[in-house]
Amino acid sequence: MAKKKNKKINPFILMLIYASLIFALYISLSTWTLVIFGDSVLGTVDSYQSRLDDITSETNKSRTISKGYYFIVDNKEYNGHIIYNSDELWPDLEKGETRSERITYLPIFPYINKPSMLVELDEMGTFSILYHIIAPIGYIFLFSLVDKTNKRTKKG
Repeated sequence: MAKKKNKKINPFILMLIYASLIFALYISLSTWTLVIFGDSVLGTVDSYQSRLDDITSETNKSRTISKGYYFIVDNKEYNGHIIYNSDELWPDLEKGETRSERITYLPIFPYINKPSMLVELDEMGTFSILYHIIAPIGYIFLFSLVDKTNKRTKKG
C-alpha cells in the first residue's frame, strides 16, 4: 500500500519562516525610522571586537564588527548591541576601557537605536541605501508567497 504524502507545511517551520521575515523587515524599517525621526546622543561603547573575515573582499565587507554600547536619555540608561560588516579597525577594548560614539535613537521609544554611522545616509553608502529600500519590498513579497503557498496546501 502506498503511503499518502503529507503536503501540509509543518507549523513550527512556518512560524520560523514568518518570524525570520518579520525580524528582517523590522531591521530595514527601523533603520529608515531612525534616519527620518531619530535623535542623536553621545553614547559609550563598552565592548568592541573586530574580526578579519576576508582581506580580498569588497569595500566594507572585510571585517565583522561587534559593539556593545549604552546611552542616557531623560536620566534613563539604554543598552544596545550590534554586529555589522565594515572595514573599520579599532583596537579591541581592554577590560574597563570605553570609547564615545554618537548613537541615534527613536525619541518616543529609545529601545530602537543604532550607532549613528549606520543610519546617516552620507555614511551608509549607495549599496546600503538601495538595500534598505528594496529589502522591505522583497520581505513583504516573500511573506505573501509563503502565505499563499500555505493556504494552497491547506486546501489541497
